[in-house]
Amino acid sequence: MASSLKVWGVLALLLCLQLSPCAQSSSRREFLDQHHLNTDKGFFLYSCDALMTEKGLKPKSLHIFVYMPWYKVEHTCISGNWKYRYKNSYVWTQTPVKVLYCYWEKFKKKYTEIRNYNYVQFHCNADGYVDSIEDMMLMEPILA
Repeated sequence: MASSLKVWGVLALLLCLQLSPCAQSSSRREFLDQHHLNTDKGFFLYSCDALMTEKGLKPKSLHIFVYMPWYKVEHTCISGNWKYRYKNSYVWTQTPVKVLYCYWEKFKKKYTEIRNYNYVQFHCNADGYVDSIEDMMLMEPILA
């Protein structure tokens, strides 16, 4: 009897932790940490090799960063009337966004950078916050 109460107590605790604001916001915070570039710094001052090291990201064949104010990322999943969040849906940005593509070249052992203006399709998670980049539509390349 006592052991079943312990099990139910553990399950209730796990449920509470899952529903806490900290647990819900981890995926959006993780998205910002891994894919967002701060607009306080110039777009051309970012380099893929430095970013991947600074952010502590695992090497991948492709990594994408978006250069836009953080509040625009946060408001991507909010509807036009500001009362409703899009949940488990895909949302395109209204305006083109600066995007930095980092391609790993294993023979050179460094990243190649490509900078473009793109419309970006984000995925809004079950809580109504951006958690991934799903698709992009190229508008024009950005030449240095």
